[in-house]
Amino acid sequence: MLSFQNLNTYSHLLDENEFFRHYFNPDTRFRYDSNFFQLKFSPSVSEFELIEEMQIYFSIENQLSHIKFYWPDNLGIRPDTLEYLSHQDYKLEKLELLKISPESFLSKSTPSAITVVEVAADLMDTLKTINYIEDLTISEEYATSKGPFYDDLFADQTVVFYMAFYDNEPAGSCIVSESRQAIEIDDLFTVKEFRQKGVATALQQKVMAWAKNQKKPVILATDSEGSPITMYKRQGYESISFRIGAHKEIEEDTL
Repeated sequence: MLSFQNLNTYSHLLDENEFFRHYFNPDTRFRYDSNFFQLKFSPSVSEFELIEEMQIYFSIENQLSHIKFYWPDNLGIRPDTLEYLSHQDYKLEKLELLKISPESFLSKSTPSAITVVEVAADLMDTLKTINYIEDLTISEEYATSKGPFYDDLFADQTVVFYMAFYDNEPAGSCIVSESRQAIEIDDLFTVKEFRQKGVATALQQKVMAWAKNQKKPVILATDSEGSPITMYKRQGYESISFRIGAHKEIEEDTL
């Protein structure tokens, strides 16, 4: 059965015990979803504080500016722990894992102005340029740090980039990972001036063709609220589980 554990963390499993799995990638310290604790249970506040202390210590020792936790699939946060998180200025998120059989993808025909290609070496600079603009919506530091990350992924044999062009202008892209169980779509986005023109749909159609050939379902994670999840469900995706996350920055004087 597919779960959030099927998603590519672009990271390494550093440690595992009966309480959590610890993921860490020293080359992507800026990326929260490559450096986090995946809890195996929903801890009480006293239990959480012990695990939190471990992650704070690790983050300080390894020059991470954040700490992040994920709760197990389909499991909520205990009331006492939720109150603690609120008082400690954690930011919470709820993600849904969506799944679709490629044959079930609902879409209109691709406009003739749109073409989608697999990104080769000669297009990497273009891909990084349009993604840099999108990544700036998070922060300049994040956008700058992410450049080498794209190069690392390009060298990964299980990862493919697709890029869409609208009238020969770069209009969007996505990252696609293949595992034994599924094909995953990540970082799907459309350049602002080309939104509402079918670019995201065209990118997904390219992924569906690949997944159909591999005879695998397509999965992705998205916020449980907002326009993206509405679009995906309209296209035929179904929600198969949810996951709650909590993260916060570590104070600079602590690092």
